[in-house]
Amino acid sequence: MEKRRTWTSFGLTTLCGMAVTLGLLLAGEHLLRVGWQDVRSTSDSLPYIFLAGEGLIVGCMLGFLVGYYPSLEGLLSSLVIIVRLLIRDDFQISLDNFVELLLKFEVHFAALYLVSFILFLARGGGLYYPFFVGMRYLRFKMITAISVAGVALGVAAMVVVLSVMSGFEMDLKQKIVGTNAHGIVQKRGLDFSEWPMVIEKIRHVPGVIAATPFIYNEVMISSEYNISGVFIKGIEPETAGTVTNLHDSVEEGSLDLLIHPEKIDAYLDKKRNVTRPNGDLGSKTKVIPPNPAKPKAKVDSEPKGTIEEKVKLGEGALELIDSVPPPPDLGEVPPPEPFAIQPKKVKRLRGIFIGKELKKILKVRVGDQVNVVSPLSEELGPTGPVPMARSFRVAGVFATGMYEYDAKSVYVTLEAAQDFFNMGDTITGIGLKFHNLDQAKAICADILAVLDGYPFFTRTWYQMNKNLFTALKMEKIGMFILVVIVTLVSAFGIISTLIMLVWEKIKEIAILKSMGSTGDVVMKIFMIEGIVIGMVGTGMGLLLGWGVCLLLQNYGLQLDPEVYYIQDLPVNMDALEFMLIAGIALHISFIATIYPSRRASRLIPAEGLKYD
Repeated sequence: MEKRRTWTSFGLTTLCGMAVTLGLLLAGEHLLRVGWQDVRSTSDSLPYIFLAGEGLIVGCMLGFLVGYYPSLEGLLSSLVIIVRLLIRDDFQISLDNFVELLLKFEVHFAALYLVSFILFLARGGGLYYPFFVGMRYLRFKMITAISVAGVALGVAAMVVVLSVMSGFEMDLKQKIVGTNAHGIVQKRGLDFSEWPMVIEKIRHVPGVIAATPFIYNEVMISSEYNISGVFIKGIEPETAGTVTNLHDSVEEGSLDLLIHPEKIDAYLDKKRNVTRPNGDLGSKTKVIPPNPAKPKAKVDSEPKGTIEEKVKLGEGALELIDSVPPPPDLGEVPPPEPFAIQPKKVKRLRGIFIGKELKKILKVRVGDQVNVVSPLSEELGPTGPVPMARSFRVAGVFATGMYEYDAKSVYVTLEAAQDFFNMGDTITGIGLKFHNLDQAKAICADILAVLDGYPFFTRTWYQMNKNLFTALKMEKIGMFILVVIVTLVSAFGIISTLIMLVWEKIKEIAILKSMGSTGDVVMKIFMIEGIVIGMVGTGMGLLLGWGVCLLLQNYGLQLDPEVYYIQDLPVNMDALEFMLIAGIALHISFIATIYPSRRASRLIPAEGLKYD
């Protein structure tokens, strides 16, 4: 039989479980921070795997220490995870650490409950008899099938919704991180001329893959047809591709044309003269052969007629001509020396890369000229500061898949940006690429430690786009709460099924209690039935949601790329989210069994046998 819980056993077991949980948690954090640095950078699930292992160890310990099911002791032991994380974050609860708290607590709590339940069942513990009777009561009925289907549909809805929301978040993250750096290093003040030395220091920090300098500013860009405000970025084309995906996003032109704009004409000629598949030339110029049927016009070598025939002069005019003396013989006059024709000096324009949407706004093509104007200038005119203006030649077009970047970003070389803004050797900052995107905050802290802090400061990709990702996370949490409410509705199916089963089995319950069964045993019978319904429904729901997500991944839901900038509905299946959904569904199913089970346990045998 199951042993009873006393205050002494409860207190000792709880303190022991909390102490073991805290010790394992601190040891796991130390391994992840020191000994498992390389593994941590390649696996985002490693902290959760450690927590699941800790839950299994604590559950085994509690299961062997006590002879009853350690439900409340396990709950208090798992709460140590939340307290430890709150202490780490100085008891500041935000949207980010709230999700982390929920996930880590759920992983530890589920693993602890699972192993302790298996041990309790294997040792007897008063569950074998309730389990045997409960399985006999739980036969296939239409209302049971409806309850299982309700749980399954609720779980499947949670799986599909969260997977689609995670797909959108991941797709957006990939586009933002592909266009921007994972992190940046900047210096307070205007003089950042020692950047080569800083880059060498940063490259030796663990977790940093590449670094590149950049200049960032706001300007106006105009063409013959339109004008727009954009962000101009000066880059090193040789190293920029190691930090961002600029090479992969080029649609027209190339980064080589950005470095060597004098090759743009050759690129355009080559593009116009590319041979088509049928052998015709791509150029629209049509070569017309000479027509042999049309005779050529003859050109006479001698003029027709004499001077006397062409000009009829009077006698006086002839006498005047005869009286004019002939010119003196000066010998052979040398021909005049030809003038040296000086070639016209044409100022070579620097190259510029523009986005796909900006190309549509300005109505330009590769090779066209655009003007860049900056209001920040030190030159003074009669009416005040004179804006800096310079002409550039379009060397290429890129497409990132995000309208904001494709319509509001342009790229020039680092030297061109320094010359345009009169910055000399100074830059705005250094872009960084990390081995693990989710460890950007920790790696930036290590970089600041290497650079001795002030006057340098760092910013991660999440901090630069915090408003956008916070909005996405809020939307995801809102959708999650709505779908959890749907699962709560399905829990009422379990409650109604068990209540009807209790009323149907009143006679059997009365007989069991009259034969010596306690109220706890009767309660366990109906709790096991509800838990089995929840487990079967959760398993079916996970399989159904997984199948729907696979269909969406393989066949997809077509979207308009002109509106959504994606062709298919993105889906991202995360194992941690599946575990969280399964844990929440099982907890809801367990809670739904409490009221009907307690109602059955309080039944008086005389009430059940009164009418028989």
